[in-house]
This record gives sequence, C-alpha cells and structure tokens, in this order.
Amino acid sequence: MLVMARPFPTLDIVPVSAPLRGPAAVVAYLLATARTNGMRINRTKLAKLLYLADLRAVERGFPPGSGVEWRWRHYGPHSLRLAEVEHDLSEAGVIEVEEKTDPFAGYRECTVHLINAPQVVIDSEFAEIVNGVLAEYGRWSAGQLREFTYQTPPMQEAIKRKQRGVRLDLAGGPPLPDLGSGLARLRAWAERNPLPDDEPGGVDDLVEESRRLAEHRAEATRHLLEE
Repeated sequence: MLVMARPFPTLDIVPVSAPLRGPAAVVAYLLATARTNGMRINRTKLAKLLYLADLRAVERGFPPGSGVEWRWRHYGPHSLRLAEVEHDLSEAGVIEVEEKTDPFAGYRECTVHLINAPQVVIDSEFAEIVNGVLAEYGRWSAGQLREFTYQTPPMQEAIKRKQRGVRLDLAGGPPLPDLGSGLARLRAWAERNPLPDDEPGGVDDLVEESRRLAEHRAEATRHLLEE
C-alpha cells in the first residue's frame, strides 16, 4: 500500500510542493526520520541503512523498497543510483551535502542534511521497515555499518566468489547475472531490424479464409442449438 506521508513537522522548513516518489522519496523519508531522532547521516551511512532496509524487506517476504540496484563496490554494498538521487534532491532544494576533511584522519566526510520537508509517496510497510532499521542501526558509525554489511549473506556470497561489482541477490543466493550488456545488444539489434510492414495481401487472405468458413461455422452452430 502506498501512503502520502509528511515525515515530521517543522516550523523552519518550507515544504516542497510536489510529492516525491521512487528512490528520492525513500531517501527523503529516511533523512527526515533520522533528523527527527537526532541522527547524523553521511553518504556511507545512507547507503548502508538503505541496503539493510531492503535486506530486511526481502527477509520478510516483501520486495526491496529503495528502488535501487545493489552491487559489491568499494566499502561494501552500494548503488550508483544514489549519486543521481542525491543530485536531484540537491537541485530540488530538498537536501544539502556538506563536505569536510578530518584534519587528523585525513579522510573526507560528506554529511547529508535535509533542508526541506517534502511530501513523499512510499509503501507503508517499507516505511515501517526503514523506521525499524534506523531505530536499530541509525546511531552506528559509518565504519560500523560498513563492517556489518560485509557480514550479510548477499555480501558473503559475492566475497566467496571474489566477484566485485556483481549484482547482489538480497535473498542470499549467488550474485545475479548482469543483464546490461545483453539488453544493450538486443536493443541494437532491434534498431537495425525494425518491424516489417504487413505483407501485401496478408489481411486479404485472412478475410477470404474467414468467408469460406462462414457456412461451416453456421452449420455447426445450428447443430449445437438443436441439441
């Protein structure tokens, strides 16, 4: 079931007029719920929390709700689609990404701040799963979440096969085949081989055959009515 939800009430944030859907809605909902509970979210935490929510949904017999594809990339499960979602939400004025470099550790951290309160269209059951994941893991550090996701069955299967970059099977099975190249070849073939027009006389032949069988159909119908 899809629900319209405004995740949290605020006085200092102006709502976005059009409701968000798909991955953008899920990301905004997670950030809004995290903000309500005083949780700090960076890019790594966002990806890992969404992955854990999808994993929990599949474990409960539901489809994954994030709308993104998970692969084994650097630092565990990740989706390149999240960069597109981040860009779209930034352009829409929903989020702001703050980049800081830790002067002692030397690494860059990108914190994601929700600066607008959008309405979102999100599956109610998946929203509850996101709530549960945040309650359980939302205060973990990015490093803790990264290490934890490495221990999940989909990642363990990919690691066992040493197949970095593969699509993860959230049901815990072997990594899924990558259909991208095959689909690209099929699209190219379809472009080179457009559907032909109807052959001359093709429809006329069907009409003629139907006419020739009309008397036999009528005779069969009479027999059925007499019986």
